[in-house]
Amino acid sequence: MWLKVLIFVIAAVAIYRIFGGKVPFLDREVKEKVKEEDHEFGQIESTSECAACGTYMTEEDALIYQKKAYCSSECLNKIKK
Repeated sequence: MWLKVLIFVIAAVAIYRIFGGKVPFLDREVKEKVKEEDHEFGQIESTSECAACGTYMTEEDALIYQKKAYCSSECLNKIKK
């Protein structure tokens, strides 16, 4: 009797997982990875204003010269002249 119940439960879980179901105690690692990815996408990028033309850009894309941010090499060359 108990063997039949055990086989039925194992078969039910296998079928559930085949069709995309998640079992909490089996998918703990997947849940942790999802949380890490959420933190990556939830960050807000800081922006800077170009000292020459006033365009806003991310600090990652900015060119820094003498503690001022520039959006392109053209704007940077305008200031140098």
